Amino acid sequence: MRNFLFLFSLFAVICTSGCSNEPPKVIEDREPLAGGMNSMMPIPAFEYLVGPGDVLRVNVFRHPELGSGIYRANTPGSPVDAGGMISLPLIGDVIASGRTVFTVRDEIEARLATYLHTPKADVSVLEHNAHRFYVFGEIRKPGVFVMDRPMTAMEGLALAGGYTLDADRMHVALIRGPIAEENITIFDTKDLDPVAGSILQSGDIIFVTQRKWASIGQAARDLVPLLQLVSLPVGTARDVVLIEDIRRN
Repeated sequence: MRNFLFLFSLFAVICTSGCSNEPPKVIEDREPLAGGMNSMMPIPAFEYLVGPGDVLRVNVFRHPELGSGIYRANTPGSPVDAGGMISLPLIGDVIASGRTVFTVRDEIEARLATYLHTPKADVSVLEHNAHRFYVFGEIRKPGVFVMDRPMTAMEGLALAGGYTLDADRMHVALIRGPIAEENITIFDTKDLDPVAGSILQSGDIIFVTQRKWASIGQAARDLVPLLQLVSLPVGTARDVVLIEDIRRN
């Protein structure tokens, strides 16, 4: 595969505030397919977990003054700070990071019960900023993309503009966790490969190569030096400025 020259417009300052997102789960080994590629891996169900950078909207039934204050443009909202907290009137800080909106709602209702009779709250995500994934290689619009809903690997590729003419669609890499051989899964987007329809997780990297890899070991040798620069920002994606251009030499 030709060497890729990564021209990053900039990598902004990596999160100094310490994001509290849990690291992505490691992809488990799969049975080999013909040609040395991996087979199917277990896919966890998608469940959106709030993270630093997200903005929640909290409404308290019959008590709007106890919900989110004005965030911007006269819109109520509660930003999740670097410590994973939102702040509300009366009850103060509430842990949001690493939780679903339903868990956050339950805690808010439980704490409001000290002051109100059977309080009812509604919590929704106003802005999704915490969870992102990356698409690189032989793709038309490589870069960093916000994951604001359940999204499959194929949908992620489509969001990145689809393939270049040089792309090998039969050997696309999905990297989950640190850049290492055991965390790389190869899948075929031209066939009914279950991995292509699997749900992406925050921090996932999709890499479209230009040539066929003979084995997962060869894929690792190609990908590790190319993607080493993005292995650190994966955990703090919300503080990385969008990669504006990736060119091939």
